[in-house]
Amino acid sequence: MFKPDLTDLGFIPVVATNPETASEFRSLFAGSFLAYAYFLIRYAFSYRLVSIAIFIAYIMIFIAFGRLVSFYYEGFNFFGLFVFLGEVFLALILILAHRKRKNEIPYS
Repeated sequence: MFKPDLTDLGFIPVVATNPETASEFRSLFAGSFLAYAYFLIRYAFSYRLVSIAIFIAYIMIFIAFGRLVSFYYEGFNFFGLFVFLGEVFLALILILAHRKRKNEIPYS
């Protein structure tokens, strides 16, 4: 995600030569990989379960973080801003849905 030049990614068979492809790779693929790595570590060292809404919200937050990194490396564009706002909005909606659902579960 933080590599400035994405024309050679080593073992990953993707070539990002234009800014649009590089932006999508940084945000979608790299953000997803970071989120999945976080969840693998979290599941390996924790006994607490994670709800589906929070799971998807974390993935969207990491993808949105990747979008911010792509703004730094590839430059700002309006389509990227629109997608970034959608990612943040979806993450907020999922977190709010999780909190609402959590408050409705009876513990008795």
